[in-house]
Amino acid sequence: MILSWNTYLFGIILVIITFYRSEGVVSRQNDWLTIETLAEVHPYIVGLLNNTKDYMCTGTIIDKQTVLTSGSCISKKLKYIVMGMAVLRKNINNNNLIEIASTKLHGGYVFEFKSSQYNITRMHSNIGLVLSSRPVLIYYFEGPKIGKYFASELKSATLTAVGYGKIDNSDTLVLQAQTYHQIPCTNPKWYYCVCGIEYSTNRRSNEQEFGKGAPVLRESELAAITAIPCGILTLKSMGVKYNIFTVVGPYLPWIEKIQLNFTIDSSKSLRARNSADVNVDKYIIYYLFVRNMSHKKWEPLKGVGIIGVPFEKGQKKYGVSVAPAAMRSAGLIEHLKEI
Repeated sequence: MILSWNTYLFGIILVIITFYRSEGVVSRQNDWLTIETLAEVHPYIVGLLNNTKDYMCTGTIIDKQTVLTSGSCISKKLKYIVMGMAVLRKNINNNNLIEIASTKLHGGYVFEFKSSQYNITRMHSNIGLVLSSRPVLIYYFEGPKIGKYFASELKSATLTAVGYGKIDNSDTLVLQAQTYHQIPCTNPKWYYCVCGIEYSTNRRSNEQEFGKGAPVLRESELAAITAIPCGILTLKSMGVKYNIFTVVGPYLPWIEKIQLNFTIDSSKSLRARNSADVNVDKYIIYYLFVRNMSHKKWEPLKGVGIIGVPFEKGQKKYGVSVAPAAMRSAGLIEHLKEI
């Protein structure tokens, strides 16, 4: 019996979803649908790991070699960028990992936090960049449009934070989201910041804190970064959860300067490598192919998942279907060579 490609995909997806549920990763149908949707809509969100592959923070791909995150996430312990994962576990497939070459912290960074009181006393330029060892990030997932907003332009805006966090009682981390209504910040020592209160506890997608360093979106634009994990801080006067967000707009010149300097340094380093190393780079960039049925050939796509599945629905001319995010978290990149 010959199985169609769609039947083959469906079988794999069913097995993966059943496995995750049986392992207790996602216990409710609605939770799984939320995770799947977040991974499909925001494929540029990545996890930042240490040398033992433990999760440290969330980040956002903004170009081929740069991940944007919170300044408080920048640490010498950071070792890997993990991409294309709706679910993070200890047994992460190495195909989803790229080593970190260096990190950059803004020169004006200040973050004073009293952990015993969950109180941020002073914050300034809480923004950082993680630079990958290979300039290939954008070939996997195209980054979001960065909004050139200042804090004053986000008054009364609806803001959504999306990042990784634990779910239920499991040690597994999954993508989660929380929507905020922007309000004035209560501390004048929080510079270039906006604050937000959660819209409603009934609309919470998280049960534990999540998303340190995560992108904060105004509609589809990246407007800010979380200063602290969602779900930790409480606005006592209103009895609701809130968070503080560093607005990205004022830091765009600094980001562009770091990107330019690192690109120049990377070019010098690349020329110094031997040809074998260069071939490795080319392989990593170009193994993301799908079948173009109209031309009967393989070709690379920019908006393609780790296993070569288009994220944008309606690409009917390609011989693959849009698959749930579960497939990207299962380390199935080797199947691409067999399609």
